Amino acid sequence: MKKKRLDLIRLLALLTVFTAIVYFYVSIFAPRLIPKFFRIGVMRRPVTILVLGTDVTFDANTGEPLPQSDGRTDSIVLMRIDPVHYKLNILSIPRDSFVNIPGYGMQKINAANVYGGLELTKKTITALTGRPIDYYLKVNPYATTKLVDLLGGINIYVEKDMYYVDKAQNLNINLKQGWRKLSGREAQGYIRFRHDAYGDIGRMGRQQQFLETLFKSFTRPVNLLKAPLAFQIAMKYIETDLSFPKIIRLANFTRMLDMKDIRTFTSSGEVGSSDYAGSILVPDKPYLRQVVKDYF
Repeated sequence: MKKKRLDLIRLLALLTVFTAIVYFYVSIFAPRLIPKFFRIGVMRRPVTILVLGTDVTFDANTGEPLPQSDGRTDSIVLMRIDPVHYKLNILSIPRDSFVNIPGYGMQKINAANVYGGLELTKKTITALTGRPIDYYLKVNPYATTKLVDLLGGINIYVEKDMYYVDKAQNLNINLKQGWRKLSGREAQGYIRFRHDAYGDIGRMGRQQQFLETLFKSFTRPVNLLKAPLAFQIAMKYIETDLSFPKIIRLANFTRMLDMKDIRTFTSSGEVGSSDYAGSILVPDKPYLRQVVKDYF
């Protein structure tokens, strides 16, 4: 009787170890296969995150970044994380969008950060889209360089030859068309290039492609061990109101996504000009509100 009891305990122990190994393996290589009620450390409700790329000006002689306070936002992206339907929706808003900035009237949307920092930027985007913002990420351009270098480069299709030099922006872009493995510095040039017929609209398309690729690169099992270093980079170059546990849950959720689960949109509009703002883009508000209603 005692022997049978010991055998039963050993069997249960082996089953426990085996179950733990299987759970660990599946959570690393196929996390979506784990039933929802067994998942640990993943997001469970939809959230909307505002991602802002900040503008940095460099000394043309030394190449060093110049100190500045709240400058104009170089890129504006709204992300909707939907763990219920396994979707990540990305909406790019052109920085030249001519909108009403509360308290300042009609201005380019990227000026909101100059007039009132993050809070005014959030109010302006909520007024434009009708979508409240749950959290924000304010990204320094160095974050892109460091994260891509941490991955050992990123494979992306460069749709055309790109060449542009601007010492004030610390840009020295020289990319050839075709599939390329870009270094961090090259990737930053790729997502900031806008000196062609498509201008800012073309740049936003490249930013969306880059975000999709970066998400999937970090979720590959081979790159999971680099997560602690990625968090160190994020803490240094990315400002956010997401708590550390929420960041972990967000990262775990993105690992469950396939490329087909990521949808990208761009706020369209009519190109125009303003006496005091120069070249502008007048947003197509009905289209924008419909996109937000359907996907955000």
